[in-house]
Amino acid sequence: MLSSLPARPAFAVLLLAGSFGLAHADEVRRSISINGEAAISAKPDVAYVSIGVENAGKVATEVLAANSKTTGDVLAALKAAGIDAKDLQTSGFTVQPQILRPQSSSLSSSDDSPSITGYTVGNTVNVTLHDLPRLGDVLDKAVTAGANSIDGIQFDVSNPSQLLDDARKAALADARRKAEIYANASGLKLGKLVELSENTGPVGGPVYRTKMVQAAVPIESGANTLNVTVSARFEFDE
Repeated sequence: MLSSLPARPAFAVLLLAGSFGLAHADEVRRSISINGEAAISAKPDVAYVSIGVENAGKVATEVLAANSKTTGDVLAALKAAGIDAKDLQTSGFTVQPQILRPQSSSLSSSDDSPSITGYTVGNTVNVTLHDLPRLGDVLDKAVTAGANSIDGIQFDVSNPSQLLDDARKAALADARRKAEIYANASGLKLGKLVELSENTGPVGGPVYRTKMVQAAVPIESGANTLNVTVSARFEFDE
C-alpha cells in the first residue's frame, strides 16, 4: 500500500503539464517560412580599368625619370581622350631592385653574395570610364602613349537602385507564390506576412586582364546580373 502513494502526485503533474502544452499550442498561429529569389540583368554603363607603366634599367634615377615621363604621357593621352581628371587616380607606385643571387657552390668566395643588377619602377593609374563605346579607343591611346600593363577591366552599373527595387518586388512575389502553393496543397489559406529579411547579391560584371593591348581593341561589356533573395514568413488564416 505504501509503495503506491508516490505515483499519484507524479501522475497529477503530468496531466497539468499536458494541459498547459495544449493551451500554449492553441495560442501559436501556424506559419510557413520560405525564400523568394529574383535576378535582373542590366547593361553596364561604367568601366573601371588599371593602366600601368613599368620600366627597367641599371640606374635607379634614370629608370625613375623614364617611368615618370612615360606615365605623364599616358595621363596626357587619357585626358586628351576625354577622361576627366577626377576619374584618374594613382593606385600604385613601386621601385624595386633587380637582385642577382649566384648559384651555390662548394667553393665560397666574396663573389657569392647577392648583387643588384638594376631597378624596376612601376606606376599604376585607376581609370573610370563612363562612355563604354570608347573604351577600346581609350586603351589604344594609353598603349600608344607608353602604357604596357592593362589589368582588371571591370564593368558595372553606376546606379543600380531602381533595378534592385524591381528585383526586391519580384523576390517577394516569388516567396508569396511558393507559399500559396504550399498553403493550397495543405488545404489552408495564406495569411499576412509577419517576417521579412533580404540578402542582396553582388553587382559586378566580367573582368578582363591582359599585359598588352593591340591597336584594335574589341571589348564586349556583356550584361550584369543583380540578384536579390528574401526570407519571408507568412501566417496561415484559420
